[in-house]
Amino acid sequence: MEIYQIVLIAIAAAIGAFILFMILRTVFTRPPKNKTKQFTPVEADADKLLEHLSGAIQIPTVSMVEEFVGQDKPFLDFKKYLEKTFPLIHKTASVTVINGYSLVYHFKGNDSSLLPACFLAHQDVVPATPEGWDYPPFSGKITDDGYVYGRGSQDMKGHMFALLEGMEALLKEGKTFLRDVYFCFGHDEEPGTSFEGAPKIVEYFVEKKMKFEFVLDEGGTIMDGKMLGVKGMLAMIGICEKGNSDIEISVKLKGGHASNPKRKTAVGQLGVALAKIQKHPMPTRWTTVTKYTFKEISKRASGPLKFVMVNRDILSPLVKKIFTVASSMTNALVRTTFSPTMLWGSDARNTLPNEVKANINTRIITGETIEDVEKYLRKLLGKGVEVKTVVYTAPTPVGDIKSYAYKSLSDTIDEVFPNTATIPYMFIAASDARFYFPVSDNVFRFGPFLNSLDDQNRIHGINERLHKDQLKTATQFFARFIENTCVKKD
Repeated sequence: MEIYQIVLIAIAAAIGAFILFMILRTVFTRPPKNKTKQFTPVEADADKLLEHLSGAIQIPTVSMVEEFVGQDKPFLDFKKYLEKTFPLIHKTASVTVINGYSLVYHFKGNDSSLLPACFLAHQDVVPATPEGWDYPPFSGKITDDGYVYGRGSQDMKGHMFALLEGMEALLKEGKTFLRDVYFCFGHDEEPGTSFEGAPKIVEYFVEKKMKFEFVLDEGGTIMDGKMLGVKGMLAMIGICEKGNSDIEISVKLKGGHASNPKRKTAVGQLGVALAKIQKHPMPTRWTTVTKYTFKEISKRASGPLKFVMVNRDILSPLVKKIFTVASSMTNALVRTTFSPTMLWGSDARNTLPNEVKANINTRIITGETIEDVEKYLRKLLGKGVEVKTVVYTAPTPVGDIKSYAYKSLSDTIDEVFPNTATIPYMFIAASDARFYFPVSDNVFRFGPFLNSLDDQNRIHGINERLHKDQLKTATQFFARFIENTCVKKD
């Protein structure tokens, strides 16, 4: 036998063995066994819960940014409404007002050696106009099929009220606490450029030299696995958060009258720059968090997708490509993203501006920095385009999925949402949670709501709504999670 034939046989055998290894690896990757256990949920009247939420929606706590300065009455009215709706909470907890409107509730525990728990929500909502809505956006309309309509029903007064209702129910049962429990409700989460709520609360805790066992905020929800190509329901827990920045790109060229345009105009060159940004996104990258996500998803996948996911380290380029084209959400999990959101140009229709600007909202993946992004954009856009960061918060540290808090969260999900897989992932939006890492190593983002894709798309949009069954289940979830982590056992 010729030497080259021996070499070919050896290569073929190696390839065959490697493929066999990948196949066996796939076969022996199986979903964990169901560990659901029974529990007794707190009493919760779904219709009464919905009425309480409806009343909250009717108080238009629209984010207080510059154009709303002085319009603080809704926030003061909302505080009074909370006091009226949750009498046991306000009898038990001390309430501290931070910076005029943000609220910190403190429930005292019996064991000072335990770090306290912290639950977050925000009072403010985005603006809404009546056009296109079936019911006025601040009417809190309750329909015969069990929905309450209104701005903030999902984001995030529904979340806040489920938390408060769960605590009120526990207090009604006479529960007492092992560890201290804090509820922190900021007042300016939605604008993204205002830092008078959650950051001021954190400053308050830092001054008191406080640390928390965990912090839980809004973030991932329960979704149908079909959206990611797997069977069953998935509880998505955000264990970190992408960085959030607004980058301004600008072009300066001599303007003039629109009847006499130059070969190159500021508007035209800005258009070229925006086209480059869209055509050439930042490179994809694996992070520790995406590896966690894919590992858990691969256990529940089937067929070719399972083969690819299980062998993601070997088939890395293919997996990255799949995720960049599968959906905008999966694309955001594997790279820093650019979204042009605002443009500034001429003040007149017939005038060529001397300077034009665009705002690029940038969500920065874990492992990259604003300096990396600026360097990339300057190289991509070249001379003549100025790049300037206006607002920036860095990607957050990663919460520990082996921690007591994460395990307790996962166990509670198993109890309240049977046969639902817990998936850690990178939260691609922005939340108040990003400010809390100075006071806790374990900051998680999860809202206990099972929403259809249709209802998810209503958030910040037209006909935002929440069903009473979702609200009831979320109330029972929060009560159970507080029981599991904070309540003194009988």
